[in-house]
Amino acid sequence: MGFKNVCFDCKKAFNQGTDLNNIGESKCPDCGKLMKQITHRFRPPKQKDKKKWEVAKFLMERGFLYEHVYERIYEVRGITVLANYATYPENMRDAKEFVEKYKSQAETE
Repeated sequence: MGFKNVCFDCKKAFNQGTDLNNIGESKCPDCGKLMKQITHRFRPPKQKDKKKWEVAKFLMERGFLYEHVYERIYEVRGITVLANYATYPENMRDAKEFVEKYKSQAETE
């Protein structure tokens, strides 16, 4: 497990590794802009697949950093139960629905 640094301008992702003491902000080696750090669960699209990169950027800008999102969250006797991982969308139409449906699970800064 580890993290990835992603540059949406260059459409590239770089594995950062698992040394949590050395994780920090990184600049893209190609364009020099600050990259977005996300979980290892993110599977970057091919560099030429611009539509999938747009979807990933759209999701991340709205707080979905490829952490687990749950399809159902409910309570049983005061205990919160999380059930079934939701699948991250690959097209913009599904991404908009995903954001609306799971907005309560988005990360806010």
